[in-house]
Amino acid sequence: MSSPPPPRPSSHRAGGPASRLISKALPPLAAVTAVVAVVVILLVLNSRPSASGPAPGAVAEQPAAISTTTPSSTTPSHSATASAPPVSQPPATQPPASRSPAKPPVTVLNNSRRQHLAATVAAQLAAKGWPIRKTGTFTGRVRATTVYYAAGQRAAAERLAAQFSQIRRVEPRFRGLPGTGLTLVVTRDWPT
Repeated sequence: MSSPPPPRPSSHRAGGPASRLISKALPPLAAVTAVVAVVVILLVLNSRPSASGPAPGAVAEQPAAISTTTPSSTTPSHSATASAPPVSQPPATQPPASRSPAKPPVTVLNNSRRQHLAATVAAQLAAKGWPIRKTGTFTGRVRATTVYYAAGQRAAAERLAAQFSQIRRVEPRFRGLPGTGLTLVVTRDWPT
């Protein structure tokens, strides 16, 4: 009887030089791909024309809760229509643009221990022609009175800050900030 041949020592490696190179390059390649994907997404989202230019980076603030005292408004949706064939008559002239830019509604949030501060500030804004969306309380922490704006509303936020010198900062909205559009978070530095 012959015995089976002795097992050969395993010379199996994790792969040749090419597979080692690929396994070492895969994590950095995946990271670069993810960064490129994020950059492309940001470019697509920010490619819309804006009179105010690109918005600065996001603000790191604490998430907050809000208690509102007035209801928010809704806007009707518009349906799309098919394009009309060319008309032989000249188009009607459009009315001239309004002399002053529209003032978007503002959510006013109290970030102090002063009672009714949001309502008081909302009344001051309304007296200067700023529509008020709602008032409430911001339970996060903000260093100074700040107006936060949504995409495309930076110019309106800067107009609000220019009209009220009590507003110390103009910043882009951050995740978790209650309200939509312009949100004014009022701190104890707002004079009475």
